[in-house]
Amino acid sequence: MLENIEITSPFWRERQQTIARQMIPYQWEVINDLQHVDIAVTNTGGDSSALDSDKSYVVENFKVAARKKQGDPNPGKRGGMVFQDSDAYKWLEAVAYTLECQAALELRHKADQLIEIIGAAQEDDGYLNTYFQVNEPERKYQSLYMSHELYCAGHLIEAAVAYTKATGTTQFLSIAKKLADNIDAHFGPEEGKIHGADGHEEIELALLRLYELTHEERYLKLATYLLLIRGQDPDFFGAQQRRDVALGRKSLIPGLEIIHPDFKAPYFQSDKPVYEQTEAKGHAVRVVYLCSALALGAALSGDERLKKAADNYWRNIVMKRMYLTGAIGSSAHGEAFTGDYDLPNDSIYGETCASVGLIFFAHYLLRAQQNGAMGDVMEQALYNTVLAGMNLDGKGFFYVNPLAANPYLSQVNPGLRHVLTRRPGWFACACCPPNLARMVMSLGHYVYHVSNNVIYNDLFVASTARFNLNGAHLTLKQSTNYPWEGTICYEVPQAEQSFTLALRIPQWCEHFTVQLNGETKADYQLEQGYLKVQLQQGDKLVLTLDMPALRVAADPRIDADYGKQAVVRGPIVFCAEEVDNGPNLQCLHLGADLEGHYDPNLLGGVYVIESHGQRRTMQEPSLTVASPLYHKAQPLHYQAQTIKLIPYYAWCNRAEGEMRVWLNPMP
Repeated sequence: MLENIEITSPFWRERQQTIARQMIPYQWEVINDLQHVDIAVTNTGGDSSALDSDKSYVVENFKVAARKKQGDPNPGKRGGMVFQDSDAYKWLEAVAYTLECQAALELRHKADQLIEIIGAAQEDDGYLNTYFQVNEPERKYQSLYMSHELYCAGHLIEAAVAYTKATGTTQFLSIAKKLADNIDAHFGPEEGKIHGADGHEEIELALLRLYELTHEERYLKLATYLLLIRGQDPDFFGAQQRRDVALGRKSLIPGLEIIHPDFKAPYFQSDKPVYEQTEAKGHAVRVVYLCSALALGAALSGDERLKKAADNYWRNIVMKRMYLTGAIGSSAHGEAFTGDYDLPNDSIYGETCASVGLIFFAHYLLRAQQNGAMGDVMEQALYNTVLAGMNLDGKGFFYVNPLAANPYLSQVNPGLRHVLTRRPGWFACACCPPNLARMVMSLGHYVYHVSNNVIYNDLFVASTARFNLNGAHLTLKQSTNYPWEGTICYEVPQAEQSFTLALRIPQWCEHFTVQLNGETKADYQLEQGYLKVQLQQGDKLVLTLDMPALRVAADPRIDADYGKQAVVRGPIVFCAEEVDNGPNLQCLHLGADLEGHYDPNLLGGVYVIESHGQRRTMQEPSLTVASPLYHKAQPLHYQAQTIKLIPYYAWCNRAEGEMRVWLNPMP
């Protein structure tokens, strides 16, 4: 098993330091309402005017719940979204991973303060959700279709597991176990319990992680039950909706009716049991959180039903419903998957949280199957959509991640208003910023995994890692300037016995070389995308991946990309921005060449690709100001233009303007 890892990669250290020094303290100010911030509205549905635009209420809600618990007749207002508690929990999880990376006494002090406040708000029976404690205590566990009670509980449990591992303290874990036991008392197959799960998956994965830490079988049993009960009664959520309407209860999302045409069983992945599902349907984040639990559950329990469900979802998402950038969820309507090959670039939703969840899914599948293609998808989502979710300074965030954007159209087209061309400082639905923070700060957990005493290298990240393989300790040092360069060097300064290292060979790499102690190895075999090498103390292994800039084309069934090309280099997807190439990016045509270089002075240091292409001109007689909108087709005119491409993750950090990933080839 991996005991600990220190990230030394300049690329990732810079981002972790930005998050630790800027983003997490900034988020602390926001969730405590200590800093004024204009809170942007996301396309989550409902009436956004019903929410405050300058206050998050996150920490305040726990204080209000604690005062009400203590009998205060005027405890104050509970504000924000019904799932607002989860923002605090994800912040705490990001702090936990930060404490693994560095000593941060002030941050630890703030986290302990928040844990005290959360504990004070918890009911004696373990229940903890500030919305229902303060606003509608009689409605607990009765509106699971949209209550997010178990979703919030799951984020608390995941945060507590991470915090316990990072600090060795158990106060937060005690809160989490008390809450998990409350859920166990209310959900299960026994008579008198609730025979259903939450409308937003998350608790299942959290209980599995709690089981891994505590080895208490009841948490594994409850997680498996919640996974397998979903879809057994396709009308479970519908019945709760109808009951709430009959009782005259208000919607938990302001302005959004309870019985809504979108909120049917497929939206909640509950139209059939999980092991019968063959398509990713409904809310994208819900889907990948469910999938992550299916994959981890299969790895921990060996349950074939969970494995089958995870495999079915994986194939459908990756083969038919995923963007080149690792984004998922093509529709803003319900933040959802739609159909196979329906992948529009401009109206995409592509929520940051969904790609974070896709990374979780890939990581847990790797533990169960050791298939390098899953590592490819993991880094695809990580280096593109996830990193694009924040400004380089860590103080602005994307909820939606388009592959084509036009500021003018985002303003005038209601169908594109969710596509922002400037990253806001915060959101009314603020799930993405802390989710991104916990993902990047926990990166060390995704670099390697161990199975049957084989160390699998899933991500190429300069680091020093220490392992314990059945009592034998070893240290593995990885040095690389990835993703800008394709050479990865492994050294074994200490190993009590020989071991096997499995190197992921990405599918984008057509040629690679391997040298062990200066000698080129030619007698290697790839097994499901991994190259296995036997190592011992003192060995030095060098893997060199060819990393040319490549043009890629999409499956012709993807209408939005038909006849177009995109440029990738290694795991990085590139894009054209108006600031470099002028407006009307749809008129650009890539040239035959792709010439690249690293520019240390641009966007914090990025690889830049240039192509001697062409631009269709607007000089034809048919394209004068007074000409008709449509006209007889005539020969087209072009002028030479050098097209400059930057990494997709770095767009929208300079002047506001158009952006496009998919471009025309030469005419």
